Amino acid sequence: MKDHESAQFDLGTQAEVGDQSIAVAEGAVERAGGLLSLRDFLDVSILQEIQDSFAAVTRLATRVVDEDGDPVTAETKRAERDASNIALAHLIGPEDMEEGFLRAPIIVEGKALGSIMVEPQTLECEHDPECVDKFCSLACRLGIQRESIDGLMEAFDESFGASKAASIQLLYLLANAIARLCYKEYQARLRTEELTVLYEVSRSLAGSRDVQQVLDTAAELIANMMKVKAVGIRLLERGKDVGEELVPKAIYNLSPDYLRRGSVRLDTCNMFDDVIEGNNVYVRDMLDDDRVMYPGDAESEGLRSMLCVGMVYQNRAIGTLQLFTGSEREFSEFEVRLTAAIAQLLATSVEAARLDEQRKKGKEMMRQVQLAASVQRRMLPKREPEVGPFDVAARYVPSMELAGDFYDFIHLDDNLGLAIGDVVGKGVAAALLMASVKASIRAYAQDVYDIDEIMQRVNEAVIRDTLPSEFATIWYGVLDPEEMRLTYSNGGHEPPMLLRDGTISQLDIGGMLVGVMPGHPYEKGLFDLQSGDILMLFTDGLLDAFNEDGDKFGRQRAMDALKKATKEKETASEILNHVLWEMRQFTGMHRATDDTTVVIVRVK
Repeated sequence: MKDHESAQFDLGTQAEVGDQSIAVAEGAVERAGGLLSLRDFLDVSILQEIQDSFAAVTRLATRVVDEDGDPVTAETKRAERDASNIALAHLIGPEDMEEGFLRAPIIVEGKALGSIMVEPQTLECEHDPECVDKFCSLACRLGIQRESIDGLMEAFDESFGASKAASIQLLYLLANAIARLCYKEYQARLRTEELTVLYEVSRSLAGSRDVQQVLDTAAELIANMMKVKAVGIRLLERGKDVGEELVPKAIYNLSPDYLRRGSVRLDTCNMFDDVIEGNNVYVRDMLDDDRVMYPGDAESEGLRSMLCVGMVYQNRAIGTLQLFTGSEREFSEFEVRLTAAIAQLLATSVEAARLDEQRKKGKEMMRQVQLAASVQRRMLPKREPEVGPFDVAARYVPSMELAGDFYDFIHLDDNLGLAIGDVVGKGVAAALLMASVKASIRAYAQDVYDIDEIMQRVNEAVIRDTLPSEFATIWYGVLDPEEMRLTYSNGGHEPPMLLRDGTISQLDIGGMLVGVMPGHPYEKGLFDLQSGDILMLFTDGLLDAFNEDGDKFGRQRAMDALKKATKEKETASEILNHVLWEMRQFTGMHRATDDTTVVIVRVK
């Protein structure tokens, strides 16, 4: 192909500057900067400089005209003709001649913006080497490589006839250079328009914190910006009895019947499945395409072409965005890319709104939990009892706002009932179960004398009122200050420790944990007390406290802490504080994962 055979700047042929090819649609071109014309893309002074420099070197009368043939630049001074139309036609071919003029078209993306017209006559001027240098400098500024023009410049000497072919080659090099400049400006305007649209979408959605509000706002905004008839937005959800499905959430300029069509399962619609997989889907005619599920509805809605792109957030598809037109329309690559970018921006806004809603729900739930925790703390004894020779202290340390540990003091005439327990789990469910178990113990303790029967009734109540997976451990005992006797029953709880003269006894008589086996019998144990005895009740949070090495505090360390405390401390409160201090010394900075409850009874 000769250099002059085409002055078109084409991404796939000459002057390639990238791998992307942008097909220009009328709407996109208008949004990117108005009608395509030389005046829109290049200043007339630049075109004038190019024209005058070319004329000075070639000594040919030159003119730049627009797509309609109207002059864009001023006329360069002319002289008598030195070459005939016939000679020029022989060099360039008759198809490039127009009424005696040589025409080099300037084409960008298939559209002629104008031409460089050369009249086959010479100008009255002497050959000037300085003009050649200026032209070479201008050519470099236009992006023409120096080696492309050095050889041509040698043809321009005092003998003009030898420079005709070189003039023609230079003419087409200039036309290509101008096309390149226009194309770069055109692409810059497309990018600017793309950023402008994305900014407007982002700005419009920024204030929305409700998911539905985000979707409704986006549907109308996108329809207006992309100049389409209608917009539909679907979000990906997991169905109750089926797999993933796309649920219509927002429409613009579509009837409510469109929404009433309901969800679309991905395994029943290949088109949407392709979109979720990351492919854009274009349908030229919705009335005659097998991929369209409801062509009759499309006809009644007045829809013809459709573009469907995926809404992606952090490499995860969350929905689809559909653009509908009222007549057949081919979306350009620019429009497809812009729609995909809008869909991604919309996905980010939807996820941000979802997170905000979750944050609000979480905040409200935390407020409710704090209220429940306040109620739970009020259910604990407000003060330690003062009964006969017994010095009592208690401490409850929850690992969460709501916990499953509990303890209680029950006044029974002159006697004192002691209860401690731990229900399965943590949080709200454990707190509710704890309240139920505690209420059952207090109710039956007031009406029933035998401790073993109390435990049996509590067991039956827990089984009756809870799920099979819900159960509790309970230790319940009664202190008799007159008889100096402790009567108790252990329902699967960590055996309390009774320290006497340096020896610790485990109070483990009873039965299995409550809430598991209906009709399970419980035994009761008796222990005669004497002055100086120390009774320690606790939950498994004391023994299961971990240090940073993963070691448990354990029963042996708990016994050692109790023995050490009784040697150094006198009151029940001081003994309790020392035991907890020993536990914290052991665990260090490791955060507690279970509730801890400790009750100390010192016999004076």
